[in-house]
Amino acid sequence: MADETPPAELEDRVEHLETGQSKILSKLDELLGTGSKAHEAAEEHEEKHLDRPSTIEEQVRAELAKADAERAKAKDAEDDKSERATIKETLAKLTEQKPAAPQPRRQRVMWGPR
Repeated sequence: MADETPPAELEDRVEHLETGQSKILSKLDELLGTGSKAHEAAEEHEEKHLDRPSTIEEQVRAELAKADAERAKAKDAEDDKSERATIKETLAKLTEQKPAAPQPRRQRVMWGPR
C-alpha cells in the first residue's frame, strides 16, 4: 500500500469532487436549457396546445359550455340585482308610521272596541 492517506483528508477530497461535479452538472443543465425559464414556458405552451380540442365537435362543445357558463353568470348577476331592488323597496316601506288615534270612550261604550 503505497498511498496511505488519513481518512479525514480522503473525506475532504471526496467532498471537493462531489461539489465540483454538482457545479458542473448545474452549468450543463443551464446551458442545455433543462430547468431554465424559457424551457418551462415552452413546456407550458406545448401543454396548452395539446390540451386544445382537436375535433370540431370538441371545439363546439367547449364553446357551448363557455356560453352556458357566461349565461349562468349573467343570470346570477341579474338575480342579485333584482334581489337588492326588492330589499330596497321593502326597506322603504318599513318607515315609521303615525300611531292611530285612540278610540274615544263613548264609541267604545256604544259600539265596542275597534
